[in-house]
Amino acid sequence: MKKMIGNEESVPFYKQLKDKIIEDIEIGKLKHGDKLPSERDLAAQYGISRMTARHTLSALEREGLVERRVGAGSFVSNNKIQMDFITFNSFTNDMLGKGLTPSTQVLSIGHMKATPFLAEKLQLPEGETLFTVKRLRLVNDRPIAIEESFIPEQYCQNIKDFITNDISLYNVLENEFGIKLVKAKEFMRVTFSDENESKLLKIRSESPCIFREAVAFDRNDKEIEFSTSLTRSDIVKFYSELNLK
Repeated sequence: MKKMIGNEESVPFYKQLKDKIIEDIEIGKLKHGDKLPSERDLAAQYGISRMTARHTLSALEREGLVERRVGAGSFVSNNKIQMDFITFNSFTNDMLGKGLTPSTQVLSIGHMKATPFLAEKLQLPEGETLFTVKRLRLVNDRPIAIEESFIPEQYCQNIKDFITNDISLYNVLENEFGIKLVKAKEFMRVTFSDENESKLLKIRSESPCIFREAVAFDRNDKEIEFSTSLTRSDIVKFYSELNLK
């Protein structure tokens, strides 16, 4: 019998066990689809209570590393999609580059007057007309993010005529309006999904998500698009590569 006693006695047993399972997943000892021991077996194997084992599995499920199936048990679901938040690229091209199948559903298209907040982000006069589009992003038919874009209409009049499901907004801007977006400034924070967002993303209400705000620029360093996205944290992992001088 293995005992869950680490170097730090203050570390709760459930966290010690959770960290061990995560380590086994990361080194490949446990793979996607593998079945984990039951609560009873975990308790017996590591000398902990069934309540502690249950707490461990629940924590792993909340973090998207374990899928619990009624009547079948708990299974490793470590198939997170990696998204680079340093390299600027369109969602479609990014997913295709990973060998995944991206798709997009247009939720709404419209126009609005620039609020003080949007006017400041896009460096425009308040009240300027903006084109808006809200879309649901999917990868391999799984919803992963809700995105909303705001673009000054003066740069892309009648762009709504070109926006359909599964079309790349950035490709439309480049091919139809000669606007190539080359960089973006992004800000991220953790938030929780509301009821409507949860239904669209097929997650529980008030699930932890990653909220992103971004301003995209063209070759002339002009602000072209302000966008927001709400991304599922259970199946998406953001990463970056940095060179230290």
